[in-house]
Amino acid sequence: MPSPRRSRVSLRVAMVAMAATALTAVMGCGPWSGANPRHHAAASPGLPNAGVSPAGADDPNEQPLPGAEPSSPTPSHPPLGPEEVRLASGRVYVLPDQARPRPGASRPLLLVLHSFGGTWQRLRTVGRFEERAARLGFVVAYGIGADRSWNAGSCCGWSQSRDADDVGYLVSVAADVRRRIPDVDPRRIYLTGFSNGAMMTLRALCERPRVFAAGVGVAGQLVGRCAGGAPIHYLEIHGTVDAVVPYAGGRVGWLGVTFPPVSGLPARVRAGAPGSVVEIRTHPCGHVWPTGDQCGLDAAEVGWEFLSRYALPASTPHHAAGHEATR
Repeated sequence: MPSPRRSRVSLRVAMVAMAATALTAVMGCGPWSGANPRHHAAASPGLPNAGVSPAGADDPNEQPLPGAEPSSPTPSHPPLGPEEVRLASGRVYVLPDQARPRPGASRPLLLVLHSFGGTWQRLRTVGRFEERAARLGFVVAYGIGADRSWNAGSCCGWSQSRDADDVGYLVSVAADVRRRIPDVDPRRIYLTGFSNGAMMTLRALCERPRVFAAGVGVAGQLVGRCAGGAPIHYLEIHGTVDAVVPYAGGRVGWLGVTFPPVSGLPARVRAGAPGSVVEIRTHPCGHVWPTGDQCGLDAAEVGWEFLSRYALPASTPHHAAGHEATR
C-alpha cells in the first residue's frame, strides 16, 4: 500500500497534468507550438488580437514546423467535397453552392487565399465572406495552395521551394468560375488573402494586372518585384505589433525571409508599376485578421469598400484563360 506522502505527491502530479491539458485545450496549442515558441510572439501583452491566431497561420495546429522540409502536397486526386471543383491540372478550389447564376445580374468575383499552414475553412469563418457576398452582391471562391502554401516569390513553404505556378492557378480559377457563373463581371475580379495569401495576392496583381482589378492583403508584404506592365490597386491592412511579418521590417528566421518596412510598400510597387494605387491601413494588433470588435476595424468590410472602387478598363483584354474543370 503506498504511503500517505506518496499518495499526496501522486495526486498533485495528476492535478498538474490535468491542468496543463486543460490549458492546452483552451489555448488551442498543438504539437508545433512547443517546437516553435515564435508562434505566439505576435500576441503582444496588453494589446488585443482578434480573428485568426497570431501564429503566422490561421491555426497553430496547422502551421508547418519551421526548418523542416514540408511533406509532399496532398494527393492530386483526393475525394471532392460538395463545394470543391477540380481543375484539369488536378488542383482544387472551392465554389460555395450559393454562388449560382442570377439572370440579368452582373456580379464581381472575390478569390480568397488562406495563409501559410492555414485552411480556407478558417478564413471563411473569420471573414464571413458568403454572408457578405449575399448581402453585397458578389461571388466568392476560395483558393487552395499546395501543402497549405503559396509561391509568393521568396515565401513560403512547399510551393515556393518547388516554384509552383500559383499565378497560373489563380487565373485558371477565375476563368473556371466565369464559365460556371456566366454573370461574373470579367472587369471586376478581385483577390484577398491573409499573410502568405496576402503576399500571393500582391504577386498575382503584379503579374496579371489585366485579369485582377484590385486586391486586399492582411498581414502581407511584397516578396518579389512588381512589374506586370500596368498599374495595380492594392490595400494592405497590417498590425503595428505584427511579429511574424513585422510592420517595421526585419529578419524572420523561421521563415527565412527579411521583410522591408510596410511603410515602403507603395514606393516599391510604383517603382515597377507606375501609376499604381497602394494604400496602407493599420490597426493596433498583431498577426491577425481583424474582425472589428477588438482591433478597431473589420478587414473584410474595409477591404470590400476598397475593392468595389475599381474595375478594369472596358478596353482591357481579359486573359483569364483556364482549363476545363470537372467535379
